[in-house]
Amino acid sequence: MKGSLLRLTVVLVLLMHFTATAQEYAGSESCKNCHSAAYNNWKASGHPYKIQKLQAGNPPVYPVLSAQKSVGSQVNYTLRSGIPTPPAGLTWDSVGFVLGGYHSNARFLDKEGYIIYGNNRQYNLSTNKWVAYTSGTLTKASYTYSCYKCHTTGASKTKTTEFQAYPGIEGSWVETGVGCEGCHGPAKAHTTNPSAKPPKEGLNSCNNCHARDRNDATTTYPWNQRVEWQPRTVNNVSTGFIRHREQGDMLLASKHGKAGFTCATCHDPHKGVYFDQGGLKASAKCENCHANKQISGHDATKTKAECTDCHMPFAARNGDQLTAYISEQSAHYWKINTNAVTMFDNLEDIANTATPPVTYKFIRRDTAGVSSVTLDYACMQCHTDKSVTWASTYAKRMHSGLTTVQGGQEIPTAYTLAQNYPNPFNPSTSITFAIPKSTFVTLKVYSISGELVSTLIEKEMSAGWHFTTFDASHLASGVYFYRIQAGDFSYARKMVLTR
Repeated sequence: MKGSLLRLTVVLVLLMHFTATAQEYAGSESCKNCHSAAYNNWKASGHPYKIQKLQAGNPPVYPVLSAQKSVGSQVNYTLRSGIPTPPAGLTWDSVGFVLGGYHSNARFLDKEGYIIYGNNRQYNLSTNKWVAYTSGTLTKASYTYSCYKCHTTGASKTKTTEFQAYPGIEGSWVETGVGCEGCHGPAKAHTTNPSAKPPKEGLNSCNNCHARDRNDATTTYPWNQRVEWQPRTVNNVSTGFIRHREQGDMLLASKHGKAGFTCATCHDPHKGVYFDQGGLKASAKCENCHANKQISGHDATKTKAECTDCHMPFAARNGDQLTAYISEQSAHYWKINTNAVTMFDNLEDIANTATPPVTYKFIRRDTAGVSSVTLDYACMQCHTDKSVTWASTYAKRMHSGLTTVQGGQEIPTAYTLAQNYPNPFNPSTSITFAIPKSTFVTLKVYSISGELVSTLIEKEMSAGWHFTTFDASHLASGVYFYRIQAGDFSYARKMVLTR
């Protein structure tokens, strides 16, 4: 009897738990009263406009936004949100839904929910051009879950009553566009009881859409921390671009990702990036961790080049390319392969699981699982009359020297010992420090027990930013400390070696 009562009690507790935690969707409009700042930032970002359902023949609605975009001396244009007209030969009354149109491109569904293919069926915002959107000889195709799961909130493969009117749409969704609950989870119970928190997915929710094939059986492509690259011919140049917006997979295949960076390390997820709305945090400056890295020949007194121009080139194409090596979306690898190779030499062929299998080109990963961009994107986007062989002769030692990107030859005003990078590391890491005047400097590394394991610097040094590399290939995994002594200044930091 007691056992039966115990089992009944457990069942009741579980039922109460699931009833309390299971939540339905409330819609983004229910969030704005309590979370007005986040709501207003989100409303001006691109997420709400991933798909719009048109009403009574009216055109889609976007925030009125514009931003000047430039890359070196090769690209300079004004990006504006919105679509000027419906596709050629169509009226807004014959279009059921618009996909995108905020910053990259726009595509269209008819009144039954089918994707519209053909000439002049895609509008590219970066070039203000109508182009063909085709798939073989098809004039229309179903709008499948694998697509709309990233364009909507509460996507499902199951058709609701409302979606019976759209035979071209595979299933259904709760809210058009990526709403608040697209990242935070369904929150209807939260709107009446604030203590009932929605099942927030947190930072992992970005990779639901900014990284392909997250094991949900929607495709057979072998992504998972890999990024597909598609060859193209642009102005008679054999080139190519990263497919789609795969920032999440690129981050995971980078040193930053291996060091524990997430999207929110640099981005405010509520704010847009393309129209300078603060989506890139003020704290997300390369110089904060890489204070010693000058750009030889590109310092602020000579050019306007920034770290991201080379380390995050616009090598990803979703709408249109602007030159043979510049598209409209930045890469998120940061690492540059400084060898004299193009991206064609930085690829590996991988087949999917279809029958028969189809082979795709993916950007190569090294033994540490890290990928890189090649010099054709990092250098030739601006130096269009040069080759990767020319670029490699300079790229190998691009960051030699002691000045910073922004500071030129400025002398630091205070002693500084920066956190080593990367950290954790294997097997080497860089240590940066600054001294405001010439002095004798020692920089030593100790084990956690206090044993001296390496003397990196022990000499008179001039004022400025300095850096050195610590190679721990002969040491075991563990916690180590590095200490600087410069005049009366003494400071130590902790670093972690992982094997």
